[in-house]
Amino acid sequence: MDVKNKILVLGRSEINKAGLVSSVMAGTALEPCVASSEASAQIAWNIDTRYYTAQTEFWVDSTEPLSTAHTELVQNWLTSPSTRPSIPIDTSTHELHDSLSTLVDAIVFVFDPHDSTSFTDILPWAQFAIDHEPSILLCVAVSDTKVGGMDGQKDEWFDWCVQMGWEWVDLTDVDPESEYSVERVRDALVANEWATMVPKANSKTGPKTDHTPDSNVDIHADSNADHAPEPAIDAPPEQRDEWDMFDKIASTVDPRRVTELHQRLFTQTPQSDMSGLMSQLHSLRTEIAQLDPETARTRAAELALALGKHTL
Repeated sequence: MDVKNKILVLGRSEINKAGLVSSVMAGTALEPCVASSEASAQIAWNIDTRYYTAQTEFWVDSTEPLSTAHTELVQNWLTSPSTRPSIPIDTSTHELHDSLSTLVDAIVFVFDPHDSTSFTDILPWAQFAIDHEPSILLCVAVSDTKVGGMDGQKDEWFDWCVQMGWEWVDLTDVDPESEYSVERVRDALVANEWATMVPKANSKTGPKTDHTPDSNVDIHADSNADHAPEPAIDAPPEQRDEWDMFDKIASTVDPRRVTELHQRLFTQTPQSDMSGLMSQLHSLRTEIAQLDPETARTRAAELALALGKHTL
C-alpha cells in the first residue's frame, strides 16, 4: 500500500542536496562541501519528538536544465507572479507526477542563486504542487559562499514563492540576524502531520514538537476567542510556559480579526469543500511563515482561535 511519507529533495546535480538532508536530520548548520556524485538517493528519517514519531523518507534527485522556452516562461512569470501561465508538461512528466502524488507530501526545491537559471527547474514541480497539493513546499537557496548584491532578483523569487504557496528559505542571506536557517527547514518538516505519525503514550497535548517555533501554534488546539486552553494539571514547567505565552499573545488579539478569519474559512468556503479549506490553511501558514516573529505569533494565535471557534 502506498504511504504518503516521502520528502522529495530536488535540485541540480552540482548542488549539495545530500548535505542539506544530513543537516536537516541532525539539526545542524549546512557546511560547504562537494555535492555527492550520486544523482539520486533514498534516505530514511524517523522523526522522533516529545509527542510523536513518524517514519519518513527523503527522496533526493537531480533536475535537468529546462529548454530555452521554459526558461523564458519562468523569467516572464517572475516579473508578474500573480499571473498563472499555462505550464507545458509532457505526458511522461504527467505520469511521473501522478505516480508520485500518492507518495510525496513534501517538496524541498534547492537552487544556487549564483546560477539564476537553476531556479527555473522549479517549473514542472510548480505544476505538481498545483495539481496534487503536497502539504509542505519549500524553496531553499543554498551556496558554498554567502550571496550579496542580488536583492532585486531575490525579491522576485520571494514574491513568486509567496504567490504560489512555497515557503522561501534563503540559506545564503548575508544578514547575521536572518531568520532563515536549516532549522527552519527542519521545523517545517517536523511540524507536518505525516500519514505515518504515531502519538506517544505519554502525550497529553497532541503533536507540538520540540523543534516547532513559537510562531507555529498548534492549529488543532481546542481554543476560542474568550478562553485559551489550559495545560494539563501535571504539565511540565516548559509546557506551562508555552501556554502562558499563548495566553499572553491571545490576550492581545483583536476579536474582530478572529471573527473575520473564521468567516473566511468556514462561511465563505462551502462546508463540503475540504480541499478548499486545506488550501486556505496552507496559504495562511505560508503567509505567517514569511512574517517577523512577533507578528507571526499573533497571526498564528488568530488562526488557532478562529479554528477553535468552529469547534464550539
